[in-house]
This record gives sequence, structure tokens and C-alpha cells, in this order.
Amino acid sequence: MSNIRLDSTRLTGADGVRAIACLSVILHHLSQRLAMPAQKQWLQEVQSVVLLGNSGVSLFFVLSGFLLSFPFWSAYLENEAYPSIRTYVVRRAARIMPGFYVSFLVCLLLVWILDIRTEFLWRRIITGFTFTTGFHYTTLFPSDLNGPFWSISFEVLCYMLMPLFMALLFMLSKRRSFGKAILFWVVAFGLVLVANSLIHQWFTPSENGRGWDFGLIGGAKYWMPNYNPIGFFGHFAIGILAAGVTVAIMQRGTAIERLRKLGLFDAVGAVALVLAGLLLWRMRHLGEFDFSFQQQPYYFPAYAILFGVVLLSAPFSLILGRLLENPFFRFTARISFGLYIWHYLFITLIEMYFLKDYRYFGIQDVWRWLGISVSVVAISYVAATISYYVIEQPFINWSKGKPFFRSKRTDTHSGKAA
Repeated sequence: MSNIRLDSTRLTGADGVRAIACLSVILHHLSQRLAMPAQKQWLQEVQSVVLLGNSGVSLFFVLSGFLLSFPFWSAYLENEAYPSIRTYVVRRAARIMPGFYVSFLVCLLLVWILDIRTEFLWRRIITGFTFTTGFHYTTLFPSDLNGPFWSISFEVLCYMLMPLFMALLFMLSKRRSFGKAILFWVVAFGLVLVANSLIHQWFTPSENGRGWDFGLIGGAKYWMPNYNPIGFFGHFAIGILAAGVTVAIMQRGTAIERLRKLGLFDAVGAVALVLAGLLLWRMRHLGEFDFSFQQQPYYFPAYAILFGVVLLSAPFSLILGRLLENPFFRFTARISFGLYIWHYLFITLIEMYFLKDYRYFGIQDVWRWLGISVSVVAISYVAATISYYVIEQPFINWSKGKPFFRSKRTDTHSGKAA
């Protein structure tokens, strides 16, 4: 049998995927500030690919679906009881709420101190604190200073839907089997696609004031309903399916060990990574929704499926998993939530109050852009490290019944996937 036990809480490679997702989003936001027409042709090609790093958001959803559903799959396929929903809720809340609320409150405080005019302020405050911003374009971005907040409410809804679907699976399966469970989730995935299609049909906003030329609210109106929380559960469900396959592989014993020693899982995972990179390269000059199913962002479902394959391959690999679990990626994964919720605030403040040309395609000198970008990344890592060890980790410890403050490192896999 593989050296990964069924009840293992560590899935090799997950930290690497989390770090890739986080860093690609940050690089996407930084590269938006470099004036592409002013660069050499080869650099324009590189920048075109880096600008697609926003697809890392899809990886966060796939990764969350994979990690959070894993205990449910393990219990189901081992004929055990449905996992404690109280434990699940407490750990999710402890992982998300402290860090997000602190960052959100800082943004609100800055809006007040700097007297920044904000449309629909109270509506956005209320929906921000209740994680319901994703249901209307006027609230999709709860803060003008920190755009990446938009995905938090999407993911919270996914956190709610997954255990509900799993509860239905447990109730419907008197005789449990992998085949029945996979079929159930394939049908669930199909229902999500149907629901997403109906959302497009019934809830597409009018063209009045729709587009990024009309500011953040107009941009949100342009995004929706291509961006909507139900559609993003499709990304999440791909991670759930990958987790089910992973648990099933873990049960196969000696046969899987032979394939593992032959390097099959390394080869499959490596091919998936290469194909994911080639997909971004192919899409570098196309529009945001030119290659996707149902006009969903991030090259859905191809990109999500490829990283689902990486996640189910890496735990059984000989080399790939270790490469993805390098020290830098592991540290980045540990503080990834903080990186996600703080980095864009620094970018926005620099643009508004320090460097007026640090705007979309505003910096022409690549070396100047690089210096500013390195500074933003360094500040973000400092802020995220403080956020993790001072704000986030104590609540993670508490949710696991451990002392509020403890020196031993906690498991990053209980963390948020942005």
C-alpha cells in the first residue's frame, strides 16, 4: 500500500498547489501595473502569461474542495459515520473569520480616515461581515481598497454546500461504494451547471453602467453572472471528485504501490502541470471568457481538472510531491490566506497616495516596476506572517482543542484556500 494512510491529515503536494495559486494571483496584480506596449516583444509575451495568474483563484477552490471533502470521503468509503458538522463549522469559522475580519476592519478604518467616497457603503459592510457579498454586483467587492475580498463569500457558500451534498450522499447510500459516490458527485456537478445556466438566463445585469470604465461597481456588473457563487461551486466540485479518487486509490494497496514505484503518478502529475502551463500560454492573447464552459472564468473546467489531476497524483509520487513541498512553497502556503487578503491593499495605497503612475499599465520602466513589485511582495510577506502567527494561528489552535498560543507549527492543510 502507499505510504499515505487513509486517515492521514497530510496530502503531499497540496502546499505546493496552494503556493502556486497564491503567488500567481499576486503576480497577476503586480503585472497589471507594467505598461506592456513599452516593453520588448519577448517581455510582452511573458507578461501576457503572467497576467493570466488570476486563474490561481480557481486553484484555491479546487484545493479547498479537495482538502475539505477528504475526511467525508474517508468516512464514507470506510463505512464510518458522517463526520462531525460542528467540528467542521468551528474549524472553518476559526480559519476564515479572524484574519478576514481584521483585514476588512482595517480597510473600513482607512476609508473613514482617508475620507474615501464609497458607493453602497452600508450594504457592502453588512454583506461583507455576513459573507454574502457575492449575490449582487453592488456588493461583490465589499471594499474599494481590497478587490480580492470578492472571492471570500463565494468560497464560504462552497463550504456550506459541500457538507450538505455529502449528507445527502450518506443518506442515499445504504450500501456504500466508490462508483455510487462518484456518480452522485458527477450528477451534482451537472446540477450545478444547470443552475449556473439558469442564473445566466435570469440574472444577467443590464448593460447600463456595465464595464470597468464605470469603476469597481461597473466592473462587478461586467463580471456577473460569469462570476457567481453557484458557478464557482463547479470548480470546488472538481476538487471534491479528485479527493474521492485519491481516497479510493489509497485503498488499493499493493497494486498501487507497484505503479507508484514505476513513477506512474509522477508522470501523470507532471503531464498535468505541463498541460496547465501550455493552456495559459495558448490563452495569453485571448479574452477572459474566450475559452471556457458557460462563460465561466479561468478556463473552466480544463484548468481546474488539470490541477485536480495534480492533487490526486502528488500524494503517491516519488519526486513530484517533494518538489511541490519545497520549504519556500510550504511557508508560502502556511501564510497564503494573509498574503491573499493583504497584498492588494498595499498595491492600492501605493497607487492612491505614493506613486500616481503605479496604475493599470502605468509603469514604463521595467526595472522600476520590478523594484516596486519586490517591495510590495516583501511587505505582503511580513504582513501575512504577522497575520498568521498573531491572528490566525491562535484561533486555528483553539478550534482543534489546543492552547491558544503554542510554539509547535500547525497543519496548513486546515487552512483557507482563498
